[in-house]
Amino acid sequence: MSLEDVRKTQGLTAAAMATRVGITVRELLAIERGQQYPRLCVAQKWANALGLSFEEFSRHFYEKADPAQLLQCDLENQQEG
Repeated sequence: MSLEDVRKTQGLTAAAMATRVGITVRELLAIERGQQYPRLCVAQKWANALGLSFEEFSRHFYEKADPAQLLQCDLENQQEG
């Protein structure tokens, strides 16, 4: 599920989320589309606004931005566990 899907599931518009996070709607949409990486402080505020842990936020972000990297992380975690 993408960040956009999570946001919409919670009934939040892009404008409302951008206000909560302290960024522009344009920046929010670029991040949701995986076209831009969020600054760490923005990512934490975003996770908090959605009620997610930072790890959950990262998984939702990388699902759209870089699925190959997410798959690599999953493989590494499986090898460690």
